[in-house]
Amino acid sequence: MQPVSGDRYAAVVHDLRREVERSPVQMLPKLAREAMVLSDVICWGALERGDAIGFCRYAKAAVTLGEFIDAAGLLPE
Repeated sequence: MQPVSGDRYAAVVHDLRREVERSPVQMLPKLAREAMVLSDVICWGALERGDAIGFCRYAKAAVTLGEFIDAAGLLPE
């Protein structure tokens, strides 16, 4: 996930990314859930602002994130 610079979620995404990079492997399932929730919030925010292009970009990133989380087996089924 990478919101446009200046986007209201940019700092939150940056902080979460930094936490993922520095956390032990055992924390990844919790952080994966947080990332999924954040991606949902970002997509809804784009829709609420009427930003169709942003929504499409964020939705594509959310799908990619979900596929990665699934392939890595980070969340129970």
